[in-house]
Amino acid sequence: MAYQWWFFVHIVGVSAFLLSHGVSAGVALKLRRERDPAKIDALLQLSSSSVGWFWPSIGLLLLGGVVAGFLGSWWRFGWIWASLGILAFMIVEMLIVARPYYQRVGTIVRAMAGGSEAVTAEQLDRVLGATTALVNAILGFSAILGILYLMIFKPF
Repeated sequence: MAYQWWFFVHIVGVSAFLLSHGVSAGVALKLRRERDPAKIDALLQLSSSSVGWFWPSIGLLLLGGVVAGFLGSWWRFGWIWASLGILAFMIVEMLIVARPYYQRVGTIVRAMAGGSEAVTAEQLDRVLGATTALVNAILGFSAILGILYLMIFKPF
C-alpha cells in the first residue's frame, strides 16, 4: 500500500509539472507567430509566472519516484535510470538553450517597447523565427513520451 501512495505522489508531481510547464510550451509556440513587442512581453511574463511551479513539481515527482523506486525494488533495472537520465538531460538542455533564448527575446522586446532603435523589427523577426522554440518543444514532448514508455513497458 505504501508503494501505491508514493507512486500517487509521483503522478501528482508529474501532473503539476505538465500543467505548469504546458503553459510555457504553449507560449513558446505562440511566440513564433507574434510580432507585437508588448504582446510578446506579456506572453513571456505569463510563461515566467507558470515556471514558478516547475521546481516544486520536479521535486515532488522525484521524491515520489525515488521512494516508489525503492519500495518497488526498481533500482536494479535500467529503465528507471534511463528515465532519470532523460529528465536530467532535459533540465540541463532547457537551462543551457531555452532559458538564454527567452531571456534574449525578453531583452529585445523590452528595448523595443521602451522606444529603443537599437533593435529592429527584422532582428526580432529573425530571433523569433529561429528553430530554438520548436526544437525545444519537440525535445520536451519526446522526452515525456520516452519516460512514459519506459515507465509503462519497463523494457530493460
